[in-house]
Amino acid sequence: MWIRAMLLAFLFNGLAPFGLRVLAGLGVAETETIVYLFYWYLAGFALAAAWAFTSGAKISRSAALVGAAMGAASVSGHASMGMALAHGVPGNVVFPIAVGANLFIVAAGGFLWFRERLGPYGKAGVAIGLLTAVLLALPE
Repeated sequence: MWIRAMLLAFLFNGLAPFGLRVLAGLGVAETETIVYLFYWYLAGFALAAAWAFTSGAKISRSAALVGAAMGAASVSGHASMGMALAHGVPGNVVFPIAVGANLFIVAAGGFLWFRERLGPYGKAGVAIGLLTAVLLALPE
């Protein structure tokens, strides 16, 4: 069951930002982003709750709190992306920065909290991500 849940998460992970881009393209991102995200995350919660109920899974309080914190972080990130798109920041700037920031935060968290060390590929990935952010910030 775990692998199916991970495959679904992988599939749906890119759909929320895609919807934000559609809203921006339609010119309604400034007013509709929060509504879109509300229903997007409500649907995800309902799906997770239905899975837990039908499988008989017991969800601990700590797992629920971690999930709620992760959901809040995800909502704030998607809302920020939606508002950036709504205020005219081009998608080719918003999406690489958002993805790069996520990767950087995960790498930094792993290093600071768990004392994980980055291998050569991890170091190269962080360096390329930082270089991308710098190049995107340069004037045209």
